[in-house]
Amino acid sequence: MLRIIHIVENLDKGAVENWLVNIFLSSRKTRPDWHWTFYCILGKEGRLDEKVREAGGEIIYSPVNISNKISFLRHLRSVLKNGSYDIMHAHHDYLSGFYLLASARMRFKKRILQIHNTDKALPVGNRFLHQMLLGPFRRLGFYFSDLIVGISKDTLVEFTGERKLKRPKFEVLYYGIDLRRFEENANPAEFRSNLGIPEHGKILLFVGRMNELKNPVYIIDILAALLKSRNDVYGVFVGKGDQEAIITKKAAELGIANHIRLLGWHDNISGIMKNADVFVFPRNEFPREGLGLVIVEAQAAGLPMFITKGIVQDAIVLNELAFYTDLSDPFKWSEKISGVLNNGVPISRKEALSKMKQSKFELNIATGNFVNLYES
Repeated sequence: MLRIIHIVENLDKGAVENWLVNIFLSSRKTRPDWHWTFYCILGKEGRLDEKVREAGGEIIYSPVNISNKISFLRHLRSVLKNGSYDIMHAHHDYLSGFYLLASARMRFKKRILQIHNTDKALPVGNRFLHQMLLGPFRRLGFYFSDLIVGISKDTLVEFTGERKLKRPKFEVLYYGIDLRRFEENANPAEFRSNLGIPEHGKILLFVGRMNELKNPVYIIDILAALLKSRNDVYGVFVGKGDQEAIITKKAAELGIANHIRLLGWHDNISGIMKNADVFVFPRNEFPREGLGLVIVEAQAAGLPMFITKGIVQDAIVLNELAFYTDLSDPFKWSEKISGVLNNGVPISRKEALSKMKQSKFELNIATGNFVNLYES
């Protein structure tokens, strides 16, 4: 039996927490005696809480805001001490160095720092303070961790500065997803009808946070370029963020507001992807995506993907679905997209799903790798 504590934001809509809860649920099949605790630093409930408790997991909400640094560390330290944990697993990149400080002079089988992003984010709200703290937090992470894990090679290299990532200190651990969701039959006609899109309309799909880094507003430029040569294309956006209003405003200014649909967050991403025609993700090229779980999901759905070099190579399993383009000209995107809409790709959706089920991202395979991380 192992006692494990994960330090996370809260168990809500974040990609990290969704992946982690899926791994937790999957691991119950082979390691039902492991005790999992999720320490939520935001101190509030999330939509995944009930699912975790039903499966026997424990959730602890921090009663102290992280801005109150000393009191926060004291509470976390008391939880670590009273819980007698074997594994401490922190999921906040640079900030994890701060969390690991709470474990000083305690014994663990392993203390793991996991890097999920390449953007060097710290929630301090001050650029000068941000730059000042990156180095110390990184050093704390190195000093107090037994293992540093990245969700891709790029995330590890970005955090460590190391080009030769040697075991046992460094490890790449890929996300896993439940691919059974992608076996469900699509119903394109009904899906389009529900969105007020013509039955034969072509859907350009974006899924993710609507922020400047993900760059969803660029899709409006691509859509406008496409509409100069064809009128059957529609942009469907799944997610929320500060770019929503900009997208709506720009579409109206260009006279194409009737060709976009904003759906907000949605639980049935696999169903939406199965009914779309292409996936468009024009992320800024720097900093790069840590991995891009939606990229993995798009491949499982058999969607042609129009992406930038902001997507790391680790995320690509099916090269025949990946179309790279820079952000210099939306007409380049429109030409490539129109070509695929007209001619298709050399792999069927059924074949794509079959290949993804054999990949490192299949949930059972990923869970086995996760379990091995703790037991090795």
